[in-house]
Amino acid sequence: MRRIGYDKYLDKVKGCFAGKAAIGTMGAPYEGVKMRMELKYRPEMTDAMLPNDDLDLQVLWLDVVQKYGADFTSRQLLQRFCEYCDYSPGEYAVMRKNYQCGIYPPYSGKYRNDFYKQGMGCPIRSEIWACLAPGEPKKAAEYASRDGILDHSGESVFAEMFFAAAEAEAFFEDDIYKLIDVGLSVIPPECKFAELVKYVLLLCGRYDDMQTVRAWILYKYGHPDCTNMFQNMGITLAALLLCGKDPIKTGLTALGCGFDTDCTCASAGAMLGIISGGKKFAELTGLHDLKYVLSVRSEGHGDRTDFLSEQIAELGTVLPHTETVIDNAPEVKYDFTPAPEYTFEYDYKGKPCINPQKHGKVVDIKIKHRGKIKGKLIIKCPDPLYCLDGEVEVDGEDEAVVRRKIDILPGASVFPMKNIIDIEFHTENGVYKDSFGICCADVWRVDGPIWRTEPSLTPTALEGGKSYFSFMKPGKDEGESTDNVRDFHLNFARDTDTAYLDINSLFEPFEWGYSDGHIKQYFYKEEDSFRLSDISGFYGPCVFYMSQIIICDEEKDVYIQFGRSAPFELYLNGELLAKRNDCDTFTSENVHISGVKLKKGENRLVLRLTQINADSKFSLVFSHGATCAEHLTDLKFKKIKRI
Repeated sequence: MRRIGYDKYLDKVKGCFAGKAAIGTMGAPYEGVKMRMELKYRPEMTDAMLPNDDLDLQVLWLDVVQKYGADFTSRQLLQRFCEYCDYSPGEYAVMRKNYQCGIYPPYSGKYRNDFYKQGMGCPIRSEIWACLAPGEPKKAAEYASRDGILDHSGESVFAEMFFAAAEAEAFFEDDIYKLIDVGLSVIPPECKFAELVKYVLLLCGRYDDMQTVRAWILYKYGHPDCTNMFQNMGITLAALLLCGKDPIKTGLTALGCGFDTDCTCASAGAMLGIISGGKKFAELTGLHDLKYVLSVRSEGHGDRTDFLSEQIAELGTVLPHTETVIDNAPEVKYDFTPAPEYTFEYDYKGKPCINPQKHGKVVDIKIKHRGKIKGKLIIKCPDPLYCLDGEVEVDGEDEAVVRRKIDILPGASVFPMKNIIDIEFHTENGVYKDSFGICCADVWRVDGPIWRTEPSLTPTALEGGKSYFSFMKPGKDEGESTDNVRDFHLNFARDTDTAYLDINSLFEPFEWGYSDGHIKQYFYKEEDSFRLSDISGFYGPCVFYMSQIIICDEEKDVYIQFGRSAPFELYLNGELLAKRNDCDTFTSENVHISGVKLKKGENRLVLRLTQINADSKFSLVFSHGATCAEHLTDLKFKKIKRI
């Protein structure tokens, strides 16, 4: 067993959150600047903390652990976020949307989250877990994993586990290289984040110039999203390795690299704050007992980092420890809320989404109880879903798993995005209730691919042996003429403007299959984002029309966040809302459309999508605001009738 005196433990927790607040504040005004910066330290860079989710969410997590103790669950963390935090940037909007749809961790971090799942949102929340498990890296990493899966999956979760473990070890060790080894010990050795860490170690052993190291990090891991985890965690590690233990120098060095500067600076500052402790940190920086501000709703924590640290340290003394003893700790008592007698977990065996083309969704309902499990499980589905054998007798010990298939009623034509399924477990001691969600894939009519060559030829254009060369425009020189011929042979025309179809006709009953010169079919979209290759294997430039009927229970003024890598047109109720003719790097928010009105009842949405290359990707989200806002979850999608 390791031993640490309470005074030293508390001092290191104070250093952690002083470093988090002060050095994070240094970087906050520059978040999103991707260019190199050469800035000199000014005291005002650290003396007035700005609200920051890096600290906000950790205070909410403190509330949860103060209530539930070490047995807190991921679902409790997510519930706290959704009830006490009002902003929703990036991955936070995704996890909130999933939670509102009854989709809980780990699915809340994976589903609908392909763009942001490797973001910085969870690696920046590692410190509280380290401070609650001083000297116990594995425990800190396990706590961090419960957190990370709320809004991320895979590599970003590994990054939070890595930093939590390294920071937990920093209560006893001050060698950065040894701390990195401890961090690596709690994550899969073959993961991409472990590869990044080893790469940064190699670079910092070879170069002592941060900008050279930065260039090589971006060479291998550069990403246009300023919040992507790999480049930012690489910058943080490099700054720690190259700058000794000087917090100001380390913060300025990380800041000078740009990208997610509040996070890179804050994570480095927190690590150095634990290593040095609060008193030494104050000597090095002239900063102590900093005032902090929150933009989440949480009371009872004051507005000073020292008081917040005292609360965290007191909580840390009463949580169970297996490797560390905290000597001379104050007498503190917490009445933790015990776990419910029965708890329920849900495994979707894939996406938490039901697709009418895939014959139902199998769900494992896991019932946990300390002791004998015996009773009747009743599953109640909302229309249009139903459960085969929705009542089942359960008998087990400590844990029982009930596998059931949820399907869509035959003949259903309206598919709600949100479907909350209620469960009741009837035992001789009472009835225990819970719920979970399954999303319906939203249904689209698809017309396409529609394509043409340049020149475009009618079916009778070459009658009588006429040569297609006669339709080609001559080039200015031999090279251009050759280009035109070879383009005719090897490619299709890139057409972003031609109105091939009347958009009103797309809502009339249609004959499935081939008619009017193209294929007509349904496409059930299971995620917010999709590729045209999910719909068709057609390779090369072409156009698809996707049409959809959206049902809204009341009139709403909303926003649309549209992601795209290729040209598109978007129409709602016959009005062109947005159009782009160029290609772009896909994000989930390339285009923000304001002033959108969904009327009560049926709304007609049409996308004209141009495929330029083999990776034409799009996404569509309705939200309550232009950005950093909640997504809508109460929409329904109606099938356009087939003949």
